[in-house]
Amino acid sequence: MAHTGIARLWKPVINVTDLDQGEAFWSAVSGLTPQGRHGEFSEYSVLDADEDSDEAAWLLLQRVPKGQTSVHSGTHLDFRVNDVAGAALQIEEIGGVVVKPAAIYPDETDPMLEWAVMKDPFGNEFCIIRWPLT
Repeated sequence: MAHTGIARLWKPVINVTDLDQGEAFWSAVSGLTPQGRHGEFSEYSVLDADEDSDEAAWLLLQRVPKGQTSVHSGTHLDFRVNDVAGAALQIEEIGGVVVKPAAIYPDETDPMLEWAVMKDPFGNEFCIIRWPLT
């Protein structure tokens, strides 16, 4: 019998202070190719396998301000859910903590996704995300 979790693992997110350097380094390490940037100021970069690859792996690089050493514990996992608020409650019931309540990103006028930041019982932060919103 398959285990049904509260959320499905989606992707690892790695914090970097320079997206160009991050893309070069993590592409060399992983063999994944930069596929484009997004965010208000191009603050995220997607590294993905080439189209003709059998790989399903990908990484998201998140630009953080220089001098900032940790956001979401430096590297964190994103999990996909169908109901962010409901999943947050379930995670709290098993010992998790809400760090940032469910909200729309980037905002209600230009919604891309709904997300919340959680913390496990050991202090590790992770995100739960509903995407796409349709």
